[in-house]
Amino acid sequence: MIGIVNAAVLAVLAWPAVAPDELDSLPLSNYPMFAHERERVSAFHVVFWVDDDGSRHRLDLRAVGGTDQPVQAAMTVAQAVRAGEADELCAEIASRVVGVGAVGTVEVVTVGYDAPGWFGGARAPIARTVHASCPTGDRP
Repeated sequence: MIGIVNAAVLAVLAWPAVAPDELDSLPLSNYPMFAHERERVSAFHVVFWVDDDGSRHRLDLRAVGGTDQPVQAAMTVAQAVRAGEADELCAEIASRVVGVGAVGTVEVVTVGYDAPGWFGGARAPIARTVHASCPTGDRP
């Protein structure tokens, strides 16, 4: 009986290594999200405040999504971009930024980075799409 149990345990442990490639491309992982090759360029939806000098500043989580949760703020921006509602989100964020007296422009942007290059020190975006831009603060 113990031999059968041992054989069953060994079979379960060995299964990822002998499973068909369609199930997983790594021998010891049953998590396809980590097992498949990803695109070289990774895109991120972000929100910047651009001051009157043209310098870009990433806005904090409270300004972007009204939260202190990074994933929730990121999803708020991503959903607005996908739904074509970046203008509305931009105006909402601009109204929060106006409250702190910031004069400039809010931009809802998708930036693309060379993911492998990022880890080699190439931190500049290789693609940039502005989905919405709206002014903040009182202009003279």
